[in-house]
Amino acid sequence: MCLDGDAPTSSAPDPLIDLTSADGSRFGAYLAGAEEPTGARLVLLPDVGGMRAPFRNLARRFARTGADVLVIDYYGRTLGPGARGEEYDPAINDSFDRELVLADLAAAVAHLRAAGDGPVYAAGFCIGGANALYAGTADLGLAGVIGICPYVGAMGASAALPDDFGSGIRVPVLGLFGGADTEVPASVHENLERHLAAVDVPHEIVVYPGQPHGFIEWDHFGRDGHAEAAADAWARIAAFLKGRS
Repeated sequence: MCLDGDAPTSSAPDPLIDLTSADGSRFGAYLAGAEEPTGARLVLLPDVGGMRAPFRNLARRFARTGADVLVIDYYGRTLGPGARGEEYDPAINDSFDRELVLADLAAAVAHLRAAGDGPVYAAGFCIGGANALYAGTADLGLAGVIGICPYVGAMGASAALPDDFGSGIRVPVLGLFGGADTEVPASVHENLERHLAAVDVPHEIVVYPGQPHGFIEWDHFGRDGHAEAAADAWARIAAFLKGRS
């Protein structure tokens, strides 16, 4: 849905971290440390393909903002923390459950907090963007959430998020949307903006005219036509994270 197979990969596998959720389920994660740390920490939530190499690459890209970034795998519960290969198999999406993602996110947040003080955020792309926004409705002590082209529709065991789910978010929000996104209709950012304003939650919702779904990812992986919008989006992400560090 968001990424295809031509993103760059390393010839050697990245070292993975084995985390355990509250119910005893194990799942894999990958930590990208910041070269110039600000004290911020971030849990990165992938698209439908989970923690493949492109999202470990993106974790390193996020780490350039000064945050230590932990990207987690949605599918470790069913396939094991180290069992899944790099090829995306749509059949794995059947095991997706947003409430279990939230539980695994809580374990990832705890792992980051155990490493030191500082604000912890959640961010994601596509279904991961919706997961990050949804995490803002839970009592995880997050400093803020970032939804990038958030796909809020049904997936696996989870129904679509309701139009007013934004009214339950209790932490600052950065939402980044493509104006030509065929996966995420304009009603998503319109509803999110309206409901966040109604509950007086600090937020910034940015729509980039003419940009498709995943424009920020595609620019990072060398595709043409998205550089200006993606650069602006990355600048806003860095400012959002540093502003609360």
